[in-house]
Amino acid sequence: MAFLFRWDMKQEKKHGNNRKVNRRQLIILAVVVCIMVVLTISSLFYVEKQSNGAWETGTASYEQYDRHYIFITNSSEDNFWSKVYQKAKKYGAEENVYIEWGGSDLTVDYSKEELLKIAIASKVDGIVVEGDGGVQVQELINEAVGEGIPVVTVMTDSYDSKRQSFIGIGSHNLGREYGRQIIRNANKETKEVLVLMDASAEDSGKNIVYNGIQDTLSNEGNHLNLELNTLAISEDSPYSVEEAIRGIFLNREELPEIIVCLNEKNTISVYQALIDYNYVGQVNILGYSDADTILNAISRNVIAATVVVDAQQMGIYCVKSLDEYLETGHVNDFITMDVNVVTQRNIEEYLKNAEKQKEE
Repeated sequence: MAFLFRWDMKQEKKHGNNRKVNRRQLIILAVVVCIMVVLTISSLFYVEKQSNGAWETGTASYEQYDRHYIFITNSSEDNFWSKVYQKAKKYGAEENVYIEWGGSDLTVDYSKEELLKIAIASKVDGIVVEGDGGVQVQELINEAVGEGIPVVTVMTDSYDSKRQSFIGIGSHNLGREYGRQIIRNANKETKEVLVLMDASAEDSGKNIVYNGIQDTLSNEGNHLNLELNTLAISEDSPYSVEEAIRGIFLNREELPEIIVCLNEKNTISVYQALIDYNYVGQVNILGYSDADTILNAISRNVIAATVVVDAQQMGIYCVKSLDEYLETGHVNDFITMDVNVVTQRNIEEYLKNAEKQKEE
């Protein structure tokens, strides 16, 4: 009997321990389940919050605009056009107009004609395009106008097209300014002035600039004995400009004392060749544009002067002229931009004003 009692007590103790173990396991299991439920609910709340936030962010990132204009230039890498576009884009946003720079940031290099076709097919509200004398560009401008899309040409006009307005500088007046700079930098010992022209016969604006130079030298520089020559520069291949300009320094017995450049690329190429062939101080460069390289060269007195069109002003008028035409049906046929001449005398003041414009 005593044995049986002890065995029974052992069994009772064993079952009691088992019940304690089972109870502990149940408690642990319950705690784990509760934690999982809490985590699941928290995750669901987090996902929902993130989804709502993403939706709100996505909604806020899409702006609604009243109009869509496309900006088309020969190059999307030119410093001047970049400034014009950035100002047009900023001003356009203030007027609820979206400005797109056609062809920029694309892997495919579309021509100006192809971009015009895309703009017409997209039925944009307005087109700003760097014109030229080409027949195809003229026909595409006429097609756009026929489709009810107003077109504004900038810097270079498409003279016989149906464009609504031309925004640029008077080519003859620009030539006169170059002529005055030639007179300021020449003396009785100066023999030759070389004007670098665009080899494209379609760009008649450059020919008018040359005529302006001629007229000014005839009227105001008749005390000088200058020979005014031209050199046609082709851009048919990626390095054709550099090769043609280097040929001036390698293939001539005598260098011209003054070289006039009518675009940014030629200005920088002549400046670089001047340094490479160690002719600094022997040739005066009259350039174009206010690219950093050109302004630095003026500060160092390597480039004598550069003609700068007010890019900020042009950007604003690109938008204003299209807005005005769409709202009233009328706009000025020719809008003239301001032109500044930057020399070593006024470059510090010019740089200060340029910095202020950036801040604005």
